[in-house]
Amino acid sequence: MDMSRTIEARHLSGASLYGDDFDEVDIRRWYAEEDQGYYELVKTYGKYVYDYHAWNEYQAYRFLRGHYECCLAMGCAKGDDVAPLADRVDRYVAIEPAEQWWSPEIGGRPASYLKPSILGDIPMAEASADLVVCLGVLHHIPNVSHVFSELVRVLRPGGKLVVREPISSMGDWRRPRPGLTRNERGLPPGWLESKAQANGLRIERANYCLFPLTARFARIIGLRSAYNNPLLVRFDALTSRLTQWNLHYYRNSLFKKLAPGAINLLCEKLAKQAES
Repeated sequence: MDMSRTIEARHLSGASLYGDDFDEVDIRRWYAEEDQGYYELVKTYGKYVYDYHAWNEYQAYRFLRGHYECCLAMGCAKGDDVAPLADRVDRYVAIEPAEQWWSPEIGGRPASYLKPSILGDIPMAEASADLVVCLGVLHHIPNVSHVFSELVRVLRPGGKLVVREPISSMGDWRRPRPGLTRNERGLPPGWLESKAQANGLRIERANYCLFPLTARFARIIGLRSAYNNPLLVRFDALTSRLTQWNLHYYRNSLFKKLAPGAINLLCEKLAKQAES
């Protein structure tokens, strides 16, 4: 039996997340290929512009009504994704490998930029942030389970975590895919929800999004981005909800692609139970 083919079939089916069980050698190889991947991809396709503000607001930010002393922004580039939260945040800690994007402030608030460790450890003390935002980052990482547990570790009890990730394989990552970095792949449907619960989080909201026809419709009517338009963001949420029954991980047919491509979670970290 060809064991490598068996393993690939398991990964493409969504039964197991490719890369999550890599050893240190394979993790280092992955990061050597991925370290500057998004930065270089942006340069290839033109000037960097963040086009997802309406999406973030509708899916998550409108539910963050509290005040947050420290927001951890994971893989946030220049911080455009979390800058709209500046009226609720005192300071930011940004985990970002590309130093070209580092800045002393985000949205007018102080920001400290740090590089992630090669194994995914976050250089912050336990329970040192009361808000964690991680949008479209985990699918670039090999050992996602460990990094997700690190996000929860640095979050204070009662703190909020916002995470959004693709939930399809994003094609066959064994081959070059235009517009994507070499290793990125989505997380299988249900994977994030199970990890959240296993790490002591209460899921407050779980919303599917990224219906494939939303962006196509935006192009037809001449919009630069579907996800900076409040009406199209609502259209996307509705069509994603209506087609969530058709979720597949490896979407190798047109029919399988008619389903939401991502999930957005808003979670709260539960306090640890006192030992009896």
